[in-house]
Amino acid sequence: MTQKLTTDIIFDKEFHVDFKGYNALEVDQFLDAVMNDYQYFEQIIKDQKELLDRYEETLSQQKRMLMEQESKSRVTSELPSQFSHVDILKRVSRLEEEVFNKK
Repeated sequence: MTQKLTTDIIFDKEFHVDFKGYNALEVDQFLDAVMNDYQYFEQIIKDQKELLDRYEETLSQQKRMLMEQESKSRVTSELPSQFSHVDILKRVSRLEEEVFNKK
């Protein structure tokens, strides 16, 4: 749905006067009230769009931070699995040999 009326269209609208037409002053006052409402709602929409943009930016920052944390946690969780128990025992054994053979 697109906006069909703007404050400029409402302001520039001219009505034809018939024999039993409406009071021009009443019509102008009513259109002024309509224009004020349009301006008020346009401001609300603008403010809400700005707020939404800020929330979306914050959300994207939070997603980036979460992805960074997940990647860090994956790296730290994968690190111990790189060494098997056999490898650790071999290293300890070699270290013991070095320490005890030097004495």
